[in-house]
Amino acid sequence: MSRQDTVVSRRTAIAVIVAMVALGAGVFLVRLAGDTSSSTDRVNGQREASPHPTVSAGAAGPAGEAAGVPVGFASGKQGAVAAAVAYATASQRWLYFTDDQIAAAVNEIATPAAAPRLTKDVVADISMARDQLAHSSGRIWWLVRPLAWRVDDFSGSATRVSVWTVTILSAAGVAAPQSEFVTITLDLARVDGDWRVDGVRDTPGPTPITGPHDQPWNAEPFDQALDGFTRMDGEPVK
Repeated sequence: MSRQDTVVSRRTAIAVIVAMVALGAGVFLVRLAGDTSSSTDRVNGQREASPHPTVSAGAAGPAGEAAGVPVGFASGKQGAVAAAVAYATASQRWLYFTDDQIAAAVNEIATPAAAPRLTKDVVADISMARDQLAHSSGRIWWLVRPLAWRVDDFSGSATRVSVWTVTILSAAGVAAPQSEFVTITLDLARVDGDWRVDGVRDTPGPTPITGPHDQPWNAEPFDQALDGFTRMDGEPVK
């Protein structure tokens, strides 16, 4: 690891890693105020009906996308799990969104009570991450992946699902290649015919040690070793 990567990585641990890993592992947080949905979310005191598509019989979802995020999950346990996995890794896409697109996306997957605060928090955190990553002299590798899930509680109107995830970040001159394992617990509520986020909290780990042959990488050779690779989700590498 170069001195530059070491120093910059430590200095931006809060500004970049914590912010971005928080995005992948509970950026929603549990800082939910009361129902403070804006007037654009409501008509005569009620939240506008969602245009989310419905899934076919026997499918878990998603049935489609709205504002660039997966939507349309079945009401059963499998649908709740599919929604939790999708929402726990939603920040994979948000790095490439504008602030307005992020706000629209959050409003699609959050409950009316949670949406205003979550929108403010997510936009602020993504903007900070973008500002930091803009200083990178190379491509940015930012991946958020689900590894396993567990249903902690379930009913037809509310459920709690934990998702074990890994986040990988590498950006030359900003962050040395690193990974973070986090378990994200999502509280979901059935609103307007879909599962929506009502609260999130995260717990570090469980974190495996690296293999006996693994060594720390600098960002530049890390990127070079991945030259020609296409990410599984097809998202751009900038």
